[in-house]
Amino acid sequence: MTVNSNCRICKSNNLLPVIDLGKQPLANAFLRADELDNPEQRFPLVVYLCANCNLAQLVHVVSKELLFSDYIYFSSGMPRLSDHFKKYAEDVINKFLKTPGDFVVEMGSNDGILLQFFKEKKFRVLGVDPAKNIAMIAQTRGVPTVADFFSSALAEDIVQKHGKAKAILGNNVVAHINDYDDLCAGVKTLLSPDGVFVFEAPYLADMFENLAFDTIYHEHLSYLSVRPLKYLFAKFGLEIFDVKIVQAQGQSIRVFVGHKGAHSLGSGVEQCADKEIALGLNNPDAYRVLCKKISQTKNDVVNTLKRLKNQQKRLAAYGAPAKGNTVLNYYNIGTDLLDFALDDLPSKQGLYTPGARLPVVARSFALEHAPQYYFLLAWNYLPVILEKEKDFLRGGGAFILPTGNIIRESVLN
Repeated sequence: MTVNSNCRICKSNNLLPVIDLGKQPLANAFLRADELDNPEQRFPLVVYLCANCNLAQLVHVVSKELLFSDYIYFSSGMPRLSDHFKKYAEDVINKFLKTPGDFVVEMGSNDGILLQFFKEKKFRVLGVDPAKNIAMIAQTRGVPTVADFFSSALAEDIVQKHGKAKAILGNNVVAHINDYDDLCAGVKTLLSPDGVFVFEAPYLADMFENLAFDTIYHEHLSYLSVRPLKYLFAKFGLEIFDVKIVQAQGQSIRVFVGHKGAHSLGSGVEQCADKEIALGLNNPDAYRVLCKKISQTKNDVVNTLKRLKNQQKRLAAYGAPAKGNTVLNYYNIGTDLLDFALDDLPSKQGLYTPGARLPVVARSFALEHAPQYYFLLAWNYLPVILEKEKDFLRGGGAFILPTGNIIRESVLN
């Protein structure tokens, strides 16, 4: 682990700690049964606010090789993401890609699910992803993939071999990057004169509006908002020319970047900037208020779970997402309160959640050992889950959200 003393964007050393979730294990460091006797590595999980450019960021940086070189998150295994990516691809194609054979590069391409849609439309594609196990899966799907981290050096290599890209994509990856100068240099090198860099990332505003503090974990080095990003790209002769707020795994921003002056400006940039000022994303006092809400919510939820447990109710977690591990570890919830975590991803089943050490089980086990309450960690898929679990709710079951809200059968009416 290294510790940054300067802001990732503007290099100021005026960094203020604003959210402290304690020392936590890595959110995707799931354990095998033979590892349960071993101590887990824990790292500080503290968000700092840059007083100069207002980027919210972690300064404790865990090695990217440790975080990403062997990964168990598969985009194609996530409910609704395939539809989301299909619409996303159509949006980019309709607006920016006019000629079959145009070159599309995706950083953090995972198992190739997004690039497949571009390939089907006869565009040339190339994925870049450091997780060798996932890059191999993408290759078997016919999506050529470089098993490496995106960098300015790699961008130069890609240009030499394939030419410049008409579109560069990045989904839930920009927040993972520590060296933003190298990222922007790479984008500037790889992007064609009229090309577009489109990326999605969790929106910091969601944390304030919906108490979505579970987006904080060690993979997410930055908590993105439009105002600091404008400053970042401007340093490199790049420009955010539009922003959309999208509902993808919670509230995200889809950011459109081009060479300065290459695209007409949309209204989304200033709308988001105004919203960020109104919410206080630049104000340490707003973070203090947020922290009080998070702390109070923790107390309320833990007391609810303890009360139900004392009433001999059966409790389990629904989903074992990375964000859920932030909640479990900050709330200090383990097998004393929850029996297991149900997750439909085969790559997680049979493992144990980091820190809390809940066994991750398949649906067949959960049906056999049905709880009366599920602590809903995968809340960002709530509509899909409610549709899927109608029988559970109609049978008297209930979901408890990390915010403390309880969902019962009445929501189906």
